[in-house]
Amino acid sequence: MNVLALEASTSSAKAIIYSSSQGIVAAKDQAYDEGISNVTTQEPEGVYRALMECGRSLLESFEGNIDAIALSSTWHSLLLIDKGGKPIGRTLTWANNQAAETVDSYKKNRDLTNEIYRKTGCPVHTTFPLWKWIHAKEKGGIYRNSVLISSQPEYIFQRMTGERGVSYNVASGTGFMNIHNLDWDHEILEFAKLSLDQLAPLREAEFSAPLKDEAADFLNVKRGIPVVITGADGAMNQIGAGAMGDGIMTMSVGTSGAIRMATSHPVIPQTPSTWCYYVAEGKRLAGAATSGAGNCVNWFVNRFNNRAYSYDELENMIDKDRLMDAPIFLPFMYGERSPGWRGARLGGFQEIRDHHDLGDFYYSILEGVLFNLYQCYQILTSVGGVPEEIRISGGIENSPWWLQMAADIFQKEIYTFDMEHASIMGAVAIVLKVLGQINSLQDFQQKPKKVITPNRDKAKFYGERFQKYMEWYNKTCD
Repeated sequence: MNVLALEASTSSAKAIIYSSSQGIVAAKDQAYDEGISNVTTQEPEGVYRALMECGRSLLESFEGNIDAIALSSTWHSLLLIDKGGKPIGRTLTWANNQAAETVDSYKKNRDLTNEIYRKTGCPVHTTFPLWKWIHAKEKGGIYRNSVLISSQPEYIFQRMTGERGVSYNVASGTGFMNIHNLDWDHEILEFAKLSLDQLAPLREAEFSAPLKDEAADFLNVKRGIPVVITGADGAMNQIGAGAMGDGIMTMSVGTSGAIRMATSHPVIPQTPSTWCYYVAEGKRLAGAATSGAGNCVNWFVNRFNNRAYSYDELENMIDKDRLMDAPIFLPFMYGERSPGWRGARLGGFQEIRDHHDLGDFYYSILEGVLFNLYQCYQILTSVGGVPEEIRISGGIENSPWWLQMAADIFQKEIYTFDMEHASIMGAVAIVLKVLGQINSLQDFQQKPKKVITPNRDKAKFYGERFQKYMEWYNKTCD
């Protein structure tokens, strides 16, 4: 059995061919042209065409038959379409912060924002389509009652099958869906001045529809094969990492950062800080997302260091004997998501002294990124329980020293996996279940590549450094 899996990410189209007997047999990643995606907005038809072209290109050298198509895309996008399914304007991605001013005005009403958070699991922030919609609605223009609410994942599924629908896991990241009863929240829709028929029917992750003839002919695959409804990349990542069981946390440290745990019930702290979405099989996904991670490291290397030294060279400059004296770094160069959700927040170094050099600053950035995630970890585990293990992925895997730092800060064993395609493999796992290859998504597992054991002697050191970090975090809240 062979599956074609397609993923539309923020910056590129991806495709893999998965064989139930051989695993991944081919893969392709194709960056979007600048006109298709500028990170904050995307041209919806351009993304669809790029995705289809990526899939067709991969299939040209494949001799077998494709039995089903799996889809994955990004969370938190907003696209308006007309009743004929045609896009109205560009897709606003998770990174679009045009609604910041509107969000700040609503945040003054804490009763309202807390109620929305507790209902949806989505903090009040520009990330979420609810606030993109409200902002545009208040500004007037094309946001009228005749338009339909969609997203990039929904548009791809509709173009491939002709059927309108949205998976629960994609919908749970919009701010329109009640995370407790898994339905569109009527009070929130009334608040947003939306009617129920403006939103797509909600579907479970295993829902599928037949591939349209036009799309099948373009890909050169059999007409009518099942297309499994698009899943959100974060939810698919959890599945692809084999982390649907209890006590498993995933941590990604790439351009941005995130921690996630699958739970049997909604996990929502009293104060808006972490988020809670739906994943699959009745499970929610509790987690936190941070804006600053590898992008802060890249900023330092490219701007502060002016590319004079490589990542490895900067790491070798770190003086291991004077780490306690290093500056404190707040990784909010790109605003703050979890836990404070302050989009306009600024980042930078604290406690700088005249003897600090490039190695000291570089160390502080690596540490500050992990401290922000650890800060979120403390909040999440206080309401959701401490995980038995942490599975890590992203650019952090390129640095054994940074990986060891993560294990020492969290004081947990850190497991690395060959998870280059974790999110797209999550979509494959759902197809495997649909086709009867596995009974449950928990059956989809990955073998660890390496285990990083924490140095218990480092607990006191990082505990004291983290206290300094939290002091500066609290001092700079406003």
